[in-house]
Amino acid sequence: MAILKGVAAIVAAILLILLVFYWAAGRAKPALDANLREALQKQGFAHAFIELPDGTVHYRLEGPANGPLVVLIHGFSLPSFVFNDYVKPLTDAGYRVLTFDNYGRGLSDRPAVDYDANLTDRLILNLTDKLGLAAPAHFVGYSMGGTAAVIFAARHPERVRSLTLIAPAGLGVTPKLKDGILARPIIGEWVSRMFGLRIFHDIAADEAKSAPDPVRFLADFDRQMDYRGYGDALVSTIRHYPLDSAQVDYAEAGRSERPVLVVWGEADETVPFSTSKKLMALMPRAQLHSYPGLGHNIAFSRASLVSGLILDFLGGQQGGAAGTKSSMRIEARPSGGAAAPAQR
Repeated sequence: MAILKGVAAIVAAILLILLVFYWAAGRAKPALDANLREALQKQGFAHAFIELPDGTVHYRLEGPANGPLVVLIHGFSLPSFVFNDYVKPLTDAGYRVLTFDNYGRGLSDRPAVDYDANLTDRLILNLTDKLGLAAPAHFVGYSMGGTAAVIFAARHPERVRSLTLIAPAGLGVTPKLKDGILARPIIGEWVSRMFGLRIFHDIAADEAKSAPDPVRFLADFDRQMDYRGYGDALVSTIRHYPLDSAQVDYAEAGRSERPVLVVWGEADETVPFSTSKKLMALMPRAQLHSYPGLGHNIAFSRASLVSGLILDFLGGQQGGAAGTKSSMRIEARPSGGAAAPAQR
């Protein structure tokens, strides 16, 4: 009996220590507040902030006030800086461009809620309403952002003029993260708080190698981890967001006659290119441009390529194609049949 009591005491002590470390890790980083955000703006690391019902959102709005609106939605872990190289080409072409950090990412708030499709949908709706941008817009979504754009189009068809989906998630392929340790209750939170930031940093460091400016890319990524709640938000997203189960929304959005552009790297290991077959079945009017040798990082590693495709796509609509019945076009290679440059 004495031995059992001793073992129980040791186990209880270990659990208490782990609990203390878990609590401390969660409180080690400062929470984003007005003072920190003001300092980030002065340092040139932030654009603008707005108060919405679920929390404060960091956003960027540029371009002519009367230009057609393009809304850019980032993915799972990379915040809106992933679209930095898209803003100037689009605004120079006369478009008004809106980017934002989803809740839990970048410099937006990390509310203590489930990070599901409803949260992101409310963010987009509340943000565009409060900025006076309720008119139909062109939506561009990368990875999980593609899922968000499709869900928004399915729920609010009157607000979406066109869709551009870059390696979009949500089509029945379960990401490795959903089967991993971070998806497990209690254990996931503990691992995220104790080791998650190092894990996320290492993943981003590998991705940064293909960015035009690897040092800046990694610095921009790491900045969001300076503040409390980033890891917890990702864990909640893994559990609650339809990263592999938005087929109904794709089908609903696919029934519309709105134009759809799809861009994919054929060497994508995060959201496999083979998933495009499911997308084309659900959205048969879409135009698919795929590129051999390029992976999931196509959105930032080949920003000029993708932004150029978007400009051509939107330009065709502005020239009278919008609202007309476009034919399905599948391009397994870039225009002209030339092979895409190999991914580095």
